[in-house]
Amino acid sequence: MRAWTIRGGREGQLESAALEQGLTIAGWEEVDDLGSCTSIEEVGVLLEQTYPDEGPGTVASWKHQLWRFLTMDIGDFVVMPRKFQQIIAIGKLTGPYEYRADQPPGYRHVRTADWRVRDLDRAAVKGDLRDSMGAYLTISELTRRDAVRRITALVDEGHDPGYTGAVDPPVDIAALEADVADAGTRQLAARDLIGLWGWSRRTVGVTELVDHELAVRGLTVEPHYNSVRLDDLVTVSATDEDVATEESAAPDSVHLSGHSTSGSSARKTSTEKDLGWRIGTLPFARDVTTVPVDGDLGLAYLHMVEADYSQLPVVDRNGRAKGVVTWQSIARAKLTGRGHSIAEVTDHDAPTAREHEELFSRIQDLRQHGFLVIVDSEHVVTGVLTASDIADQLKLRIEPFTLLEEVELRLRRTLNRYNREDLPTRTQNILDRKGMITLGEYRHVFQEEDLWTQLNWPFDQQRFLERLDVVKKFRDSVAHWDVDAPEAEREAVEATRQLLRLLQLVA
Repeated sequence: MRAWTIRGGREGQLESAALEQGLTIAGWEEVDDLGSCTSIEEVGVLLEQTYPDEGPGTVASWKHQLWRFLTMDIGDFVVMPRKFQQIIAIGKLTGPYEYRADQPPGYRHVRTADWRVRDLDRAAVKGDLRDSMGAYLTISELTRRDAVRRITALVDEGHDPGYTGAVDPPVDIAALEADVADAGTRQLAARDLIGLWGWSRRTVGVTELVDHELAVRGLTVEPHYNSVRLDDLVTVSATDEDVATEESAAPDSVHLSGHSTSGSSARKTSTEKDLGWRIGTLPFARDVTTVPVDGDLGLAYLHMVEADYSQLPVVDRNGRAKGVVTWQSIARAKLTGRGHSIAEVTDHDAPTAREHEELFSRIQDLRQHGFLVIVDSEHVVTGVLTASDIADQLKLRIEPFTLLEEVELRLRRTLNRYNREDLPTRTQNILDRKGMITLGEYRHVFQEEDLWTQLNWPFDQQRFLERLDVVKKFRDSVAHWDVDAPEAEREAVEATRQLLRLLQLVA
């Protein structure tokens, strides 16, 4: 058994007919009967004849989609995300492809289906599977991360059991293209995506390169790989100009009361590719303890006392954020004679944020509340970012610069011990020009046996030079803005710290 996403038209115009008549409807109103097509190539020829002005990329995308529609097996699952609604319909195919010439254009390519669930809350579907369903294409396959098993559970039990296994990346760029062509989407970690082009970190140059390479291949990625952690999943899809981009079902930046917190600034989307410091790149708590809005207040007390939590997100049965419980909200409720249930002590004005938002646009909320509840596109709680998390990140980001500054200061002091004429000619020229001596230039000094001997340092020369090489490379990397610095360079930070300890003894 397999599972497929089939959309109900750009504006959702096919959805009602599909549900009322027990159908899946492919659209493509200009295309005649596909029943005689026995290969994907024949579908392509028909599309080229029907749409002579369309580019080869668009035709290739459409032929793959229509071939999926023709070759899906009876008994396969079909999933129809409802346009402009926060629900999903799930059914099973019950019949082969039909061309109904007596129907209006756009309603003629059909297959019969038994719609088992017509109004499943989108929030019941976990984010990774929901992202697969969110492809830009009209027809795509849900292939990985136990999709069929999870859709079966959604139909039978109303909840998604999720998937915790690893995601194997495609072996190369060609394999990525083949996977997307075959299924319509391909999920992989952000680290593995940029790794297909030989990169391990997300600098400005890397981002420009990867974005360009994806664009020329007709691919798009959601969320953008610069707005998440390196090991988080992103979904690569084929673009389809005939399908409008899905709008986010939840606002980017709202208080739980529904009031916007973003002021007059323009709404930002997760597909923005600038290199701001995004919330999703931070290591905030993602394994979050929550309490149900209709739960026992004693449960909240237990969690908060045992784990020393200052706040607990309050959620509905599908994990959507409904507010938070804090010691302050409990105290306020008690003072007014309430506070006997979670619902009574819930603070509904707590701030929420999406992972793709810029961190500094939400600093005021962090200052005021001390935390942000992180939610996904369906307002399902995915994490909590606290002021303490920001303090940890501040130390992590600033410490490398302070270490490097002191290393260079102590190296300059060391250089002053030498007579000018004893230094390498290239170093003398730099000093004569009053230029900045780089870490690389210091290496030229310390590798000279006579100069090293003059220092009379109790260190092994070669080990010192190797440490200096690591620090030089690290210094060059942090000179340019990098989403992943310095977390991706923990060894280099430690090497810098170790070099500084040596210099502190002698310089």
